[in-house]
Amino acid sequence: MNATAVVSTTTAGEPITDGSASVVLSGRITAYTAAPTWKSAIDTLDRNPSRPVIVDASRLEYADDVGIALLFDLLRRDRPADAKVEIRALAPNLAALVRGYKPADFAAPPRGRHSPGIVEHVGRATAQQVAYLKTLAGFLVACANALRQALTQRGVVSSREVFDVATEAGANAVPIVTLVGFLMGVIIAFEIGLVARKFGAAVFVVDGVGVAMVRELGALMTAIVFAGRTGAAFAAQIGTQKVNEEVNALSTFGLDPIHFLVMPRLIAAALVVPLLAVLADIVGIFGGALVMTTFDIGFLQFYSELIRAVSAGDFVLGIVKAAVFGITIAAVGCQRGLATGAGATAVGLAATSTVVTSIVLVVVIDGIFAVLTS
Repeated sequence: MNATAVVSTTTAGEPITDGSASVVLSGRITAYTAAPTWKSAIDTLDRNPSRPVIVDASRLEYADDVGIALLFDLLRRDRPADAKVEIRALAPNLAALVRGYKPADFAAPPRGRHSPGIVEHVGRATAQQVAYLKTLAGFLVACANALRQALTQRGVVSSREVFDVATEAGANAVPIVTLVGFLMGVIIAFEIGLVARKFGAAVFVVDGVGVAMVRELGALMTAIVFAGRTGAAFAAQIGTQKVNEEVNALSTFGLDPIHFLVMPRLIAAALVVPLLAVLADIVGIFGGALVMTTFDIGFLQFYSELIRAVSAGDFVLGIVKAAVFGITIAAVGCQRGLATGAGATAVGLAATSTVVTSIVLVVVIDGIFAVLTS
């Protein structure tokens, strides 16, 4: 039987034997019947600001979550110590719910907008980056386990998929990498040459161009181009698959997304970025040689000085850097893609964060290499 909740209250001037005002609850208090009940009870409290209020719940048959909220609201009202609200004869199951909350937990926050300082901003940003690095480290461990399984078991990673990714990420990136590498060689040779010519040391510009391109700029500039072009593409591709529930479908069919989506991209990046870095080294050195002809340094002299200045260790270091950069960028792109939220906006944010995070990590890793190999 669905009885409507009834509130019986005393009027402001009606005397009560113990000096208290009363609110009587009966029937069922639900989301559909609570509004008039709630209003009447609050009116009683407002009319009796300095008197205790007794809530008689002996005839209350049922209360849903809205009814419990009503009882809790009556208890948490800010009233004088001698004018508190007391609920009597409440069913044990309802009383247990009401006692589960403390009015102090629902105290209104202090007014005024909190303006965090620069230290707080730095602390929050640092905590977020540390948390992300932990997530990325766990992701890399999972990728390492998948790679070990791929090396020991045939057919885990499709070689055709690796070739397709390498073609898109590597062969199609040749024009932009060639242009950037050539311009870097030209710029370095020209800027250093202008200063070196004042001291009659133009020939040593060859040393600077060769070492800078082979050890640092070839791999670094290639990695930055790869992050902007391919890392973002990895995040967008996997992010779109995540939004379209394709990643969940893979898991439903028993396929590991790391084996199916991530490993081909990691392997392709580890193979392609070093090759692109070598291309950037060659065209960058060639651009430097063209500039040096304006400083009366011929190609033969440039070649002789380059062979003397650049060692095989410098070349190997650049290759190792490029491979590490490629794996890092691919891992960041895939991890951001798999962590994409819902909607097209989330895909764009994943691609953007991939580029930013990849470039920052590449520069940090390059600095670590510089410290360890100096």
